[in-house]
Amino acid sequence: MWLRHLKGMAALAATATAAATLVAAAVPASAVVVEPFAKRYEEALYGDFITLGNTVMRCPSTPADDAARCRAAQAGTSTENNNQFDMQYTDTAGFGTGVLNSSTGQVTIPPGATVAYARLFWGGNDGTYKLGRNQIKRCDTAGLATSPGDSGPLDTQPLVRVNGGAESKVTVQNAVRTPAEVGGPHYYTAESDITSLFAGVTTGSRIPIAVGDIWAPTGKGCVGGWSLTVVYKYDAPNAQYAPTRRNVYVYGGHVVQQSKDPDTTISIDDFYRTGTRNVRASVTAYEGDANVTGDQFLVNGERIADPDGGGTNNFFDSHADGALDPNDHNNFSIDAKEAIIPSAALPQGSTSADLTFRTRGDTYVPSALAFSVPVPDLEIKKSATPKKVAPGGKVTYTISAKNIGDLDYPGAKLSDDLGDVLDDGTYNGDAKADIGTVTYDAPRLNWRGDVPAGKTATITYSVTLHDPLTGDGKLTNDVMAEDTPRTNCEEGTTDPNCGFTPTIEEPTPPKPPTPPLKIENKPETNTAPPCATVKDTITLRNDSAYPRKNAAISWPTKGAVGTPTASAGTITRSGSTFRWSGTVPAHAKVVIKENVKVSCTPGAVTVIPVTGEVPGTNCSARTRGGDDPCTAVIVTKRQQARPTPPQASHQPTGPELAETGADSDALLYGGLAVSLCGLGALILAGMRGRKH
Repeated sequence: MWLRHLKGMAALAATATAAATLVAAAVPASAVVVEPFAKRYEEALYGDFITLGNTVMRCPSTPADDAARCRAAQAGTSTENNNQFDMQYTDTAGFGTGVLNSSTGQVTIPPGATVAYARLFWGGNDGTYKLGRNQIKRCDTAGLATSPGDSGPLDTQPLVRVNGGAESKVTVQNAVRTPAEVGGPHYYTAESDITSLFAGVTTGSRIPIAVGDIWAPTGKGCVGGWSLTVVYKYDAPNAQYAPTRRNVYVYGGHVVQQSKDPDTTISIDDFYRTGTRNVRASVTAYEGDANVTGDQFLVNGERIADPDGGGTNNFFDSHADGALDPNDHNNFSIDAKEAIIPSAALPQGSTSADLTFRTRGDTYVPSALAFSVPVPDLEIKKSATPKKVAPGGKVTYTISAKNIGDLDYPGAKLSDDLGDVLDDGTYNGDAKADIGTVTYDAPRLNWRGDVPAGKTATITYSVTLHDPLTGDGKLTNDVMAEDTPRTNCEEGTTDPNCGFTPTIEEPTPPKPPTPPLKIENKPETNTAPPCATVKDTITLRNDSAYPRKNAAISWPTKGAVGTPTASAGTITRSGSTFRWSGTVPAHAKVVIKENVKVSCTPGAVTVIPVTGEVPGTNCSARTRGGDDPCTAVIVTKRQQARPTPPQASHQPTGPELAETGADSDALLYGGLAVSLCGLGALILAGMRGRKH
């Protein structure tokens, strides 16, 4: 119920703006874990827990208008909360004079059970509030708080009376408070083991619980209250009240969970969830506002519905189960409630649970948690080795039946139907057990035996697979408990540990061969005018019945005009080299096209060699030869111009060319020399290939 009221802040600071700034600066960046949640109790027993609680605060009696508004808010007919009211003490337990406050609750222990454990939790505001750098006496910024003038929140001993018996001051344990440097309202919590107060208590009927002297301040937004978690048990299964064994856990801690804080998660493990009976949890928290949503309780990421009808987005709304006097639906102080955990959050076979406090709106203070999960007396598990087996191989199955209780388990019966296995294999007739007796009545394997407390019965047998397989290729079979209650493998179970299906390894098919690639690099012409652009085509051909994957070739970028294109695959450029990579499908080809600008020097040769970068091509780096299909060669033509005949009446239409004729020996021999040079370059280019 930490709602900041700017109007209240204005009365506390120089200006409302300055105060608001200080409060904003004081909000912690993460949940304030004053004391991490820790296990107070754990036992596997035939029984369960009960959680109850109540507030020690009430609405003001004056002025009449405030009293009426406050009662309306508690009844749920208005959206106000305790920040608007000067909360006062309630005193309904009849402890007598000198008691600060009191309230009552009630609990019913099932008939014939005994109380195995009882823990009292209490807490509330500690009467201080950090506003900016100032420590002020407030529960909320809306108004002043008045604290008791006694020993303080961490030392005051509550008074408890069980079933009308003697009043007892409890021993204070695990008392902590919010550190002074934390911004906003401060809280305290404390605990006490009060199991001894339930010795010889009446069972089967309601037991009144009275709690008083809970340290708490009075004033606007002040909270205070208590909760009690009682664990009961039977010595053996009870068909009505404890038909199955349960692991029961009780945790305590102190976390200030604010709207911008990350989740707080408590991990519980070392159990084995079995059967279809409910998983249960209870929580105790202070400050939950019924009119502020965004607060959630989750189990394994599944949001748990508020048992009071608040949905899954307002779990903490100040409601306490088992409250007797007062008994308000919204007590303005404390949540102490039990909830059913859906099977989707904790399915059969689960061995751990994450219980999470989350808020995106309300601020609250979790301080206690109880958890109860059904577990088997006889924990059954089936496995097989090897996990993967080839046709003709042998599979050895192992079934273990562990008695996790402290009582012997007589007359356990297990059966294993091999019908779905024997279509693909043969039972080897080798079943054996270290406890009890195992028999085979085709196709069913049966085991009977007594499992001593804490011991494990182990049954093994083997099956040899046919080669080739003769059935459906599945080795599916499950073990089932027959006339054997309180196991995880009763009929209809979905527990994955009751079966195991080895994987049959199919023969590995031969690896397909690597198809050869035939590469051809061919220009559209082998001669071209100076500076002309010629189209060059590179073809990768796969004539095999298998695709050629991860193929790659490269060639120089010199002379390329633009970026080459390919009918498939990818072309990249790295420095002075183009590289194509991709797959050439079976009986198909990939065509790469590029434009190349030839030399502007008459007689010069443009050479484009292609190199295969993977094995199995005809263009390896060692390929050489004048007829190399991997190399494109383009010779620049030498063009010999002739003079334009003179025309008397027209202007020249082109450039004036050099005169040639038979009377110039120098020109004749010079032209011959140039032609011979070009021919030599062509021959040299053909030889400039790759070594064989």
